[in-house]
Amino acid sequence: MKYSLTMVMACGALLLACTGGKDVGGTATDTENMMTASVTGLVKRSDGTRADSAVVRMSRVYSQNESIGVPEFVEVRTDTAGAFAFDSAIADTFQIAVIDENVEEISYLPRVAAASTKGLEKIKLEKAARFASVLYYDRESEPAVEVGSHFLVYMPGMPFVQNVFAKDSFSMLIPAGSWWFGFCPGDPQMVAKLQDSGVADSLIYRVWNMGSMEVDAGDTLDVGPFYWSTEFDVDTLIKEKNGDGKNRSRISGQVSCDSGRVCSGVEVMAITDIYGFEFVGDSSVFKAQTVTDSEGRWWLPVPAEVPYDSFRVEFRAEGGDSVMMGLSRYVMASEVADLEDTLDVGTVELTASSGLVSTIALVIGPSDSTQPLMVNSVVVGAKGTAHFVRTVTYNSLKINEMPSGEQELLLYSGDTKVISTLQAAETPIEEYVVSTFVNLPKGDDLEWQGMTYTPPTLPKSAK
Repeated sequence: MKYSLTMVMACGALLLACTGGKDVGGTATDTENMMTASVTGLVKRSDGTRADSAVVRMSRVYSQNESIGVPEFVEVRTDTAGAFAFDSAIADTFQIAVIDENVEEISYLPRVAAASTKGLEKIKLEKAARFASVLYYDRESEPAVEVGSHFLVYMPGMPFVQNVFAKDSFSMLIPAGSWWFGFCPGDPQMVAKLQDSGVADSLIYRVWNMGSMEVDAGDTLDVGPFYWSTEFDVDTLIKEKNGDGKNRSRISGQVSCDSGRVCSGVEVMAITDIYGFEFVGDSSVFKAQTVTDSEGRWWLPVPAEVPYDSFRVEFRAEGGDSVMMGLSRYVMASEVADLEDTLDVGTVELTASSGLVSTIALVIGPSDSTQPLMVNSVVVGAKGTAHFVRTVTYNSLKINEMPSGEQELLLYSGDTKVISTLQAAETPIEEYVVSTFVNLPKGDDLEWQGMTYTPPTLPKSAK
C-alpha cells in the first residue's frame, strides 16, 4: 500500500530546541548527566541472523508536553555479533530505537527501566514502515534570517531523526502506526538567530499529524511535499486550504534508467500545448522546469492552464553517447481541476532517443493527385511532446532526440493565420490535424516517407 497526499504542516510550539539530537553522530559517552550503570544488549534480525552495523539510539522518556520536540539521544552501532553497549544509562527510564537500514527492519522500545534491562538481551527486529517525501524551504522575498538548506525531519519525542536538504527527497524508517512528524532547521546557530530576531517558536518548529491515516509494516507513507517557512501563520494555512493562498497542488513522479536504476538530474518539462500550436519559429524547444533529485523523484506545480483535455510530462537526460528520453502518461485536466494535494503520475523509464526522417507530399482534391509544383507550409511533430518542426511540403525533414516507442504523429498547416482562423471558428481539431501512429526505434531513426498533406478548407465566414 502506498499513500499519496499533500499536507502543509500545522504549527505547534516546541518546548525543546530542534537541535536536541545533536549527538546523532556521537557515542554513548557524549551526553552529560548519565547514570553510571552500563547498558548492553543483543540484536537479531527477523530471520534470526545477527544484526551487525545497526544503529541503536537511547533517549530519555519525555512528558506529553515535551514529546513534540526532538529528543536528545546518544547513538552506538552493533558489532559483528549484533551486540551493543552504552557506557551508562541516560535516565532511570529511557527509550531504545534500533534501525537496520540494510534489511529495512527496526525495533522501538518506548520504556526501558535502567534497573531491569533484561529485555535488551534479545531484541528482535521487525519489518519497518517508511516515511518518504520532499521538504521545500519557502523563502520570503527578503527573509530576516537565511537558514540555509539543512533541515531535520523527526518523530517528536522519539529517537527517529533524518537529516534532509531543501528540494531533495528524504526517506526514513519508522515503526508501523499513526504518528506525528516534525520539521525544523538543522543548524542550531540558525535556530538561535531566528529566535533572537523575534520569530515565534511556532513558526520555527513545524509539526504534522498523520491523523486517521496509518502506515503498515512494509508500506511507505508517501506524502507531501512539505513546506517550511517562517511567513506562514494559522490563518494563512487555512486560506491555502480554501484556495485563497499559494497554490500547493503538485504533480510528481519518479524516473528510472536501465535495470530500474533511479536517475538523478533528469530534466523535466510539463507539456500542456500537446498539439504544438503555440511554438514560435521553425521548431519547438524542450525547456526544463525542474530536475529529478537523488532518488529520481520530481515535483512540479500543477500547470496554471491545461488548454486541451490533458497534458504530459517529458524527460530528458544525457546518457553517454546518446540522449535518454521518456514520457509520462496523459494526465487528464479533470484529475487536477480541484487538486489540493499531490498527484503521482507514476514511474517513467528512460530509453535512448529516436528520430524521424521524412518527406511530406502534398495531395489536392478527391482524386489524390499529387501537385509537384505547389508547396505548403506544414507542421509535423509528436503529440504531447516538445518536438514539432515547421517545414514545407516536398522538403526533407528530420526531427532529432524524440522519445522512442509508439508516438502519435500530427500534421497540420504551418500558417498560423490559418490555424487561428480555424480555432476562432471552433472547428473540431480532427478536421484540420492529421493523426497517425508510428513506432520510433530506440537509439535509431525512423525513415518514413508515407506522409501526405491536404490543406484544410477555411470556413466561409473567413474567406
